[in-house]
Amino acid sequence: MEEYKIKNWRDFWNIFNKLICLLRDNNQLDVVLDFRDAQKYVNGFTDGWYEFMIAFEKAIETHKENLTIEELNIAVFLKNYLSAQLS
Repeated sequence: MEEYKIKNWRDFWNIFNKLICLLRDNNQLDVVLDFRDAQKYVNGFTDGWYEFMIAFEKAIETHKENLTIEELNIAVFLKNYLSAQLS
């Protein structure tokens, strides 16, 4: 797996979009829809970021059995970064 580093929110979204592409390539369209639905909560306000984090965590938990190790690792990496930034 590629080693990811996040310096800013642009890096976060670039990695998120790479995950979406990987999921599409693996025909995990239901996961893509859930992750994109979670992303819709991000509205520039703090509460939107928290709602995104909750929805993203729920989507990961719902689909973790269907994700490859790489997909799951990237998703958890993003979730952990998000949690650290919001705490």
